[in-house]
Amino acid sequence: MSAAAVTGAAKTAVTTQSTKNTVYLFRHIQTSQVLVSLKSSVEKQSLKQIADVTRRPPHVRPDHWHPLVAIQGFSRPQDALSFHNSLRDHQLNLHAAKVADPTHIAQPRRLRAPQEMNQVDSTLCKMVELLNAQPQVVANQGKGIHILWERDGVRKQILEMEGVKPLLEGVEHGELVVKRGRDIVNA
Repeated sequence: MSAAAVTGAAKTAVTTQSTKNTVYLFRHIQTSQVLVSLKSSVEKQSLKQIADVTRRPPHVRPDHWHPLVAIQGFSRPQDALSFHNSLRDHQLNLHAAKVADPTHIAQPRRLRAPQEMNQVDSTLCKMVELLNAQPQVVANQGKGIHILWERDGVRKQILEMEGVKPLLEGVEHGELVVKRGRDIVNA
């Protein structure tokens, strides 16, 4: 094996190790739908998180899915996976809850569709709620958790919403650096 191949394999191992403990949220730029991923890019299988097949894009267009939030600092991959699964389950149940609401169903379809697809606020509120409930995060008072936001305005809007409990004091915030609109540089 050449030295370049060994170096490349080492870089891949380091990258894989550091990204295992990161959870990513992606936002569709046209519909405001949200996908949760353990990888720094959206894959076709992630589209299964969109419960309504009539609203699900047939394939992934990377230029339509922009990173919204990256949550780093889970001490074990199992903690990141648990958080990812909880947030994904919320996404799946969100559509079912809206469809079960009779006042929502009574609206014309043209008014219902945008409401069903706009998932950003509810998903970010649930993210804050789940982070505050994670045993590992609570035990460390949030120390070690680093949330990288797409824009600082999004963070302020979510954390200042009525009914949203503030994050634990040890949680650090930063800016998500994105190249070419979709490639994450610093997470």
